[in-house]
Amino acid sequence: MLFDAAGNGVFHLQAMPTNSPDSRRRWAAPLFVVFIGAIAYSNSLSGPFIFDDIDGIVSNPQIRSLIPYRYPPVKPTTLSGRPMLVFSFAIDYALGGTKVAIYHVTNLLIHLLSALLLYAIVRRSLSSAKLWGDRVARPVTWLAAIVAAIWVVHPLTTQAVTYIVQRAESLASLFLLASIYCLMRSTDRNKWWGVGAIIACGLGMACKEIVAAAPLLAILYDRTFLAGSFKQALIRRWKIYLAMAAMWGFVLRAFFIDHHEGTVGFDLWISPIAYARTELNVVAHYLHLAFWPVNLALDYYDWPIARNWSDVSWPGWLVLGMLIGTIFALRYKPWLGFLGAWFFLILAPSSSFVPISGEAAAEQRMYLPLAALVCLVVVTAWAALCSWRATRWAAVIAGCFIIVLLTRMTLRRNDQYATALDVWTDAVAKRPSDARAHADLAAAWVEASLNSSFGSPAAVSAATQAKEQFQMVDALDPGFNPSPFAVGLSLERSGDPAAAEDLYTRRLANSPNIAGDLLVERGKLRSRRNDWPQAKADFIAAIHLNPANAEPHYCLGDLYQQLGDWTHAESEFAAAVAISPDYQDAAARLQQVRKSATAPK
Repeated sequence: MLFDAAGNGVFHLQAMPTNSPDSRRRWAAPLFVVFIGAIAYSNSLSGPFIFDDIDGIVSNPQIRSLIPYRYPPVKPTTLSGRPMLVFSFAIDYALGGTKVAIYHVTNLLIHLLSALLLYAIVRRSLSSAKLWGDRVARPVTWLAAIVAAIWVVHPLTTQAVTYIVQRAESLASLFLLASIYCLMRSTDRNKWWGVGAIIACGLGMACKEIVAAAPLLAILYDRTFLAGSFKQALIRRWKIYLAMAAMWGFVLRAFFIDHHEGTVGFDLWISPIAYARTELNVVAHYLHLAFWPVNLALDYYDWPIARNWSDVSWPGWLVLGMLIGTIFALRYKPWLGFLGAWFFLILAPSSSFVPISGEAAAEQRMYLPLAALVCLVVVTAWAALCSWRATRWAAVIAGCFIIVLLTRMTLRRNDQYATALDVWTDAVAKRPSDARAHADLAAAWVEASLNSSFGSPAAVSAATQAKEQFQMVDALDPGFNPSPFAVGLSLERSGDPAAAEDLYTRRLANSPNIAGDLLVERGKLRSRRNDWPQAKADFIAAIHLNPANAEPHYCLGDLYQQLGDWTHAESEFAAAVAISPDYQDAAARLQQVRKSATAPK
């Protein structure tokens, strides 16, 4: 049992000999964790920006400066209301612009650092406890290493690591783990560890709302593993907990001021009770993926809403039972209650009061809750088997086999992020009724068409694939409105430019917020058909709608250049460069026009 002789559930410090095997292998274990994690993600460094990466990173002016909020966001993104997350991406941008490998490397480093912190927390927790006698206490270093290694290579963590913008989850988790670790070290009578716990908590809350659980988890950890009671925990470290709780201001600011898409019960189409029922099924699905991580999917837009209690599956009811059991375990088996609280409290914000429209389920949310499950299974399995020496070796071999198997699965999952086409082809295969996944697959085919010569068989084939996917979107969800630009390009490049022009014209009537972009796209289409007067009219209208947009100036300059009007072409390219100094295409065309205009006749 995890209780002492008095049955009060208090853990006691157990000194370990400095010459023990565990002490000699102290550095080998964390190196093993880092090594195996690096192998599992060795093929994840070249995947492209996808989905929310585009708005959150590629097109987000916020990350163009290391000074927070120097450039306001154009629209809400995953980074909205998360200043520390914005700053981390701003560092990447300062190092390499939009070179995707830099962002992947940063995500991997965050993941490996989180694994090291998890290892340190598990090791320190196990080594300070009398767990089922000395038979379990001896291998705490490698038990902690196995927990951290299984977690770091588990395929369910890939979405928070390989999908770049989901750094929100992994970076917040890193700070949450750092906060708990600093709290543990604060018992060494060094006040700076307590300060570290507070700072890490604040930084985490400036990354994502899940760190709102940190003050509660910290006091639960203290009560369970350090102080032995809530009273003693508060007496010894009440200042730390008060300061950590004050950091909830970051969450409240994001919730009421900066939050992205709205909240349940206010401006979404789902009631709080329906969302709660739905999340019972979602968490049950997460548990299934934790123990059987196959058919991982990037998008769950089509996840069914549980409108009635009869829609809750029996695994969903089991999740409710686990939640109730966690509440009782906090009183009668504190170690088990802490692991349950770790699981449910970290999931709570995104699974209850800070949901995102169209995203009832998202695999990255299981990033840190998964650690509690891994710890529970590994330590419990070891304790149950350690009475038989031969079985111990079998357990070690089984643990290594699981690590190797999960590593292989993670490598395969990362392969599915190699290109946008790979990502969305896999997503559609996993969730064939997901209209949004079909729309993004169509957009990927459009991009493939644009990368081929206009009118070539490859371009026409890719555009036809895109057109078919957009038709599938209409069949699955007639109310879903995919990007008119992607739809228009697919129509034009598959051989129906008239339909594309008609689409742009119809959307102009009811989409005033994107009217300028629609005019530009219609003008480009007309220009490709040599319909110069109407194309010119579209570009000029787009400039009048938004004089600060460089794109219509560039397009108008291109039109003048094709007509041989060098003076007006130079003027428009110069205007585009003046508006956007880093517009390299416009700058190159400006130099080209000036050279042509001054060349001897």
